[in-house]
Amino acid sequence: MLPYLVSAFALCSFIVGTNGESFWNFANWTSEDPHCPNGYSTVGNQCLMFVTFAEESHKDAMQVCHAASGDLLAISTPTQFVHVVNHIYSQGYTGRQFWLDGSDAQQEGKWVTSSGQAVPRGTPFWAAFQDFQQPDNAYGKEHCLEMETSEYFYLNDASCADKSNFICQYMPQQEEELRESLTATVAPTTPHSEASRGQCPTFFVEVGGLCMMFVTWAQVTWTEARQTCGDSSDLLAITDAEVLRAVYLYLHRENIADHTFWLGGSDSQEGNWIYTTGESVPMGTPFWGLLRHDSFTQEPNGGTSENCLMLQSEGSHYFRDASCSSRLNPLCVYHG
Repeated sequence: MLPYLVSAFALCSFIVGTNGESFWNFANWTSEDPHCPNGYSTVGNQCLMFVTFAEESHKDAMQVCHAASGDLLAISTPTQFVHVVNHIYSQGYTGRQFWLDGSDAQQEGKWVTSSGQAVPRGTPFWAAFQDFQQPDNAYGKEHCLEMETSEYFYLNDASCADKSNFICQYMPQQEEELRESLTATVAPTTPHSEASRGQCPTFFVEVGGLCMMFVTWAQVTWTEARQTCGDSSDLLAITDAEVLRAVYLYLHRENIADHTFWLGGSDSQEGNWIYTTGESVPMGTPFWGLLRHDSFTQEPNGGTSENCLMLQSEGSHYFRDASCSSRLNPLCVYHG
């Protein structure tokens, strides 16, 4: 009788959840999402389950996902990352940590998923401050991948034994039909530019489907940077995380990541960040970098003294606000 009571108690504890949240209420097994099985919701073009009813170690979280016909979520593209971050904020899941599929337990610094896929490194995925970017393997004990609330849900390394919430992805092989059905309804988003036709002017290079000029030979104010770009181009406006990723990779591939560049954004009306194109500057993760003082905060933080937008080398080329009179390198985009 005693073993039965112990088992029943354990089951009830799991159903109620480690934070008192009802498992059955959370899982929403009567979900009306036509694309996903019960318990999962469509996020971007994936079926995901945000497990907030329980906190598990990394290996135990993986087993729970397997039991729900899924795997821990593997982050592979900036667009996917944007969808996940936006869903966390829209559903009020702040104040939590979420395990993801990724570890460097087998070889320090080599981050891979359980299927052997490389975990993308750098911007715009991993948390970055003015002086370093995650992962940092604090105390030599952080070998599992999480999205950390105090780091604004950027990627972070953590001890695999920590107890956290987690995100399950419905079995990838069964998601292919979902991806195809959702992707088929979305028009291609390839930028309409000279770059898409392979016709970038001299000194401009194709990066992320756009013709860009990285003016490493001049350090000028923000206003002067616009003039440097000339009549047929302007300072770059980044509204897509895929473009931010492409710029980051290009800077490192060409060994010019030690430069800090002006972008075309400003908030002449304090707090209302707008590009010279009239487009809104995207805010929050995964665009703006972090600051580390007594606690972690997210840019912009300069108030009325910092009203122009830069990609700062020391901040891993995330967005940061700066004084418009600072002298930085222009990053221009060709408009034709």
